[in-house]
Amino acid sequence: MFTIGQAHQPSSRILLAEDDLDVRDMIQDLLETTMGCEVLPARTGRQALELLFADSVLPPDIVILDLMMPFVTGWQVLTIIQHDPVLAKIPVVILTAVSQDKPTSVAAFLHKPFRVKTLLDTVQRLRQQAA
Repeated sequence: MFTIGQAHQPSSRILLAEDDLDVRDMIQDLLETTMGCEVLPARTGRQALELLFADSVLPPDIVILDLMMPFVTGWQVLTIIQHDPVLAKIPVVILTAVSQDKPTSVAAFLHKPFRVKTLLDTVQRLRQQAA
C-alpha cells in the first residue's frame, strides 16, 4: 500500500492516455510529485500510439488508459498493445467512466470517479511487481 512520504523506487515511466485535461493534469501531478514517476501524457488514443511506437521514446513501464477518447479509442489502443509482442508485456490500467466488467487482459480496472489512493496503490503494486 502506498503512503505519502514513503521512499521512492527508481523512477517509472508511465504513459497516461486521458482526454480530459483536468483529470490528466491531476493524475500527472500526483504521479510525478508523490511517486517520482516520469509521465508521458497523451490526450488522444492516436497520440498514445505515437508515443508507444516512437523510436526516440523508451517504452513505458505502465500504461494508464482511458477508454473513451477521440479519434482512436482506448479499446483500440488496448487491442494494439495486446497484439504487439513487446508492448503486450506492459501492464495496462484502465481508467474509465464506462460501466462494465474488467477485461482479463488488463492489470487493473478503475472506474471514474476513482479514489486517488486506489490509483496510487495500483501504480505502486505494479512498480513492485516489475522490480
